[in-house]
Amino acid sequence: MTGVFAVPAGAQEEPASTAPSTSEAAPSSSAQPTSSAPESEPAARPQEEPAQTAQVEVAVDFDKDSYATDEEVHFTFRLTNTGEVRAVGLRVFNAFGAPTDLQVPYDSWGPLKGQPGIALDPGKTFELALTGKIHDVEQTSATVAGAVFDETGANVAPSFGFSVPVTKAVVHPQGLVFGDKNGNGVFDAGEQLAGAEFNLSYAYGSGANTYKVVSDADGKFSVALPAADYNLGGLPVQGWLIPYQTVHIGPATKDLLVRGAPPLNGALKASMAFTHDTYEVGDVAHLTVTLANSGSLPLTGIVAACARFGANYELTGRGSGWGDLHWSRGVTIAPGQTRTFDVSETVPAGAFDRGLVTASCDFGYREVDIENHAKADDRAAVPGAKAAVVGDVGVYGDRGELKQVIAGVKVVLVSGEHCPVAGEQTTDAKGHFEFHGVVPGPDYRLYFLPPAGWKVKYENPAPIQVFGPEDHPSRVGIDLEQGDAPAPAVPVNPADCTATTPTSTTPAAGGTGGGESGSGLASTGVDALGIGALALIALALGGGLVLGARRRRSA
Repeated sequence: MTGVFAVPAGAQEEPASTAPSTSEAAPSSSAQPTSSAPESEPAARPQEEPAQTAQVEVAVDFDKDSYATDEEVHFTFRLTNTGEVRAVGLRVFNAFGAPTDLQVPYDSWGPLKGQPGIALDPGKTFELALTGKIHDVEQTSATVAGAVFDETGANVAPSFGFSVPVTKAVVHPQGLVFGDKNGNGVFDAGEQLAGAEFNLSYAYGSGANTYKVVSDADGKFSVALPAADYNLGGLPVQGWLIPYQTVHIGPATKDLLVRGAPPLNGALKASMAFTHDTYEVGDVAHLTVTLANSGSLPLTGIVAACARFGANYELTGRGSGWGDLHWSRGVTIAPGQTRTFDVSETVPAGAFDRGLVTASCDFGYREVDIENHAKADDRAAVPGAKAAVVGDVGVYGDRGELKQVIAGVKVVLVSGEHCPVAGEQTTDAKGHFEFHGVVPGPDYRLYFLPPAGWKVKYENPAPIQVFGPEDHPSRVGIDLEQGDAPAPAVPVNPADCTATTPTSTTPAAGGTGGGESGSGLASTGVDALGIGALALIALALGGGLVLGARRRRSA
């Protein structure tokens, strides 16, 4: 099927008026001679011709006349410049809010998904092959809908919509729910669950297509729904853990076997370790994962789930290098057994500026009872980056504004390495300090030693995270209040630590450099997260994984 929608690539604006404004002159104190000759009027300026706009035609060709609810929708999206001027910066917004809107992955729009977009000369056509999922399996049609924008951000196509019929084929699958009492992963006599309730939810929708299932006295169930992919599990049922899964239900589907796994009850223990201390971005990092079962039942269907914080320096656990621990597979740990697995994944680009690569995973049945999964983590260094931090110490208001600066506060940057003190600074007349040239990766803390009569309002010392690059420093806000408090015990470097040449303390924009401490230590730099009320929020958002990961060996 083919649809076409032609629109101008830019809205035509009305030219501004060029008529001169008029006003009455003030009367003169003396009479002026008059003349009957007509006064000459200035010639009106010629109006500028409005800029010619491009003409763009939008078309969609579906590869079929109609689709079933369990089919993908394949189509070709086409833009054609039918005008006489060049169209620049064309990009598409794909609507997805209506039940009939086809769900097209954002990244599949390629150069049309955002700036700079594409350019089309007159007479030229751009084509893109796309695939979408039906949004609502109860609808009778699916629509490719949206709008086209140009480089100015103008909505050059107020809206377009190309629809194709959808045939709802209702199927009646049957199945059985059981509680796996002996943990062997298969149904055995006497394991059926009567009155078990769970949902089948359409996998690509917004939650509107959810069908409730209840088993009978024999653990059997039957349900009527449109053929499609459905999610089930992820929640306990009568104390049994149904692993999360996606199943295809179509005309050929006969019997569904829904397994409830026995709870872990703390029987599963996990550990993991990188096989090297250091890596570079792009290296294939190997880890040894160890799983042990101290219980009396086999644990069947155990998988890894990693990178729940989503940091760009974490291993995801989703590649083929994770083998049977991949979420789509699963391993069995027999009672009393300890098993080791070699897994691997490429070190991501984000690990460079963080100075490390981390693996933080939990192990258990797929996406159910997550809080009771066995957890393990490790880290390895990714050297080469530098970082910086600039900070302001003073009294902050409720909205995070600096109300009063405090000079003369000694600031010591400390890591957990063998030579812990990375640098010292003293806040200047503006309450400002800076560190530069610090290596990201280790766990750092900032120690503050205020003048008499002042104390740090929050944590002292305060844990911080250090990120590169150095030309993008993080800004630290340290909140002080009046009063006295015991000074924290600042670590000192062992005798075998050698002093290094201080690096530049040139201030970042908006501040002045902090003074040298005179200790012979490097005036180093770190990008830290804030310590005040607002900064603690940033620390919580950014540091959950790294602050919880253990440091194996100094790199």
